[in-house]
Amino acid sequence: MPPTDEWTHVFDLDGTLYPIENGYESACRRRVFAYMASGACPGITDEVEAKKIWSEAFPVYNQTLRSLRARGYDGFDEEEYWAYTRGDPRTHLREDRETRAMVEALRGRKVVFTNCHEKQAREALDALGLSDCFDGVFGAGGMGEVCKPEEEAFRRLFAAHGIDDPTKCVFYEDSLKNLRAASSLGMVTVLVAGETLEEELRAGNADVDFVDVIVHGGRLNAASVAAASPFASRARAPLRVLLGKDDADAEE
Repeated sequence: MPPTDEWTHVFDLDGTLYPIENGYESACRRRVFAYMASGACPGITDEVEAKKIWSEAFPVYNQTLRSLRARGYDGFDEEEYWAYTRGDPRTHLREDRETRAMVEALRGRKVVFTNCHEKQAREALDALGLSDCFDGVFGAGGMGEVCKPEEEAFRRLFAAHGIDDPTKCVFYEDSLKNLRAASSLGMVTVLVAGETLEEELRAGNADVDFVDVIVHGGRLNAASVAAASPFASRARAPLRVLLGKDDADAEE
């Protein structure tokens, strides 16, 4: 078993470090439609049309900014786009002491890996009371023209944070397609099962066989991880501090 301090814990932001059901992600999505109809995307005259275009493009490109550029809308200011669409996270996000306690308890490096821009990700972490819990934030600024779930996005994360062995990483995420990419690279995968999972299941993405740990209830903390099922044996080494010594030792 590798020493626990060799592990790197990689966290998605939206829907992982806070429950997606709290409304912040939905509010950001509504601001996307308003931004598209505000004149930033010529030819889009109302939010209904904006939502239709977004709904067609987002499943293909996995990030709104990339979706808009792929459809030919690239004349707007990127900083303005991120500031407008992400808004003020304090309208929805509050400190969750149980999530903070879990992150603090984990041994090893901790990095946030998100498809939004690093600046807005850090603002969200501030609102969640988690900004001092991580060794780095890697987002749209560092990824450039790629994003999760593309393998190149993960490769850029590894390069930026000196991760030489992905099998020594645990990836916490609420999206199956992102977890599938992580699993293909050898990362231990933890699914935070909430509204995002329900959306993907309705879209026909029902394969969860590659997921090592499924945390139910959409909230990430020590209790929800300890109660997770299934729980692959290879996940017990990096998460043993959350499981209790007897439970972890039983699998060694």
